[in-house]
Amino acid sequence: MARTKEFDGGRALDDAVRVFWEKGYEATSIQDLVNAIGVNGASLYQSFGGKRELFLKALERFAACDRNIAQAATGIAPGLARIRAALRLAGEQAAADTRGCMIVNAIVEQAAQDCEMQAMGGAARQRLEDFFAESLAEAERRGEIRGVRDRLALARFLTNTLFGLRVTAKTRAGAQAIRAIVETTLGFIEKG
Repeated sequence: MARTKEFDGGRALDDAVRVFWEKGYEATSIQDLVNAIGVNGASLYQSFGGKRELFLKALERFAACDRNIAQAATGIAPGLARIRAALRLAGEQAAADTRGCMIVNAIVEQAAQDCEMQAMGGAARQRLEDFFAESLAEAERRGEIRGVRDRLALARFLTNTLFGLRVTAKTRAGAQAIRAIVETTLGFIEKG
């Protein structure tokens, strides 16, 4: 008697991440997910619930595996060097993957009609704003930049730039254009 194939929930979520990341929520059908994961529709629903539940679990999976900009920059000296590292890393990620960021894509696609997605997007934005505000405060203390009149506004500008890089990646603007955006932003901050 043949052995039944064992279901690997982690791999299934990885497959769902890939499909949702490439197609977005609305354009992904249940059949797309069934084909990617390799289970029938009933098994998919039994394991994950509906399409929305699987989408949210896929986003959580992506977030856990995504190279978080703030975490990646924590090993770098605080202040301006940390801001440079974060923006350059975001630029490299954007230039390397024209799918953009799955979380930013989901925010753009779903936040207007989905309160949970709106909250998740707001939390992601807030983490980045806090990271940039703390880095700007340290850069001021160290004398790396002149005192900023409205640190929160500048932190929001940097967060918007980072999110914008991820959206720009989807337009296939190219690495040179993305690097130019990063360096122009850094020049703006450094010149104060």
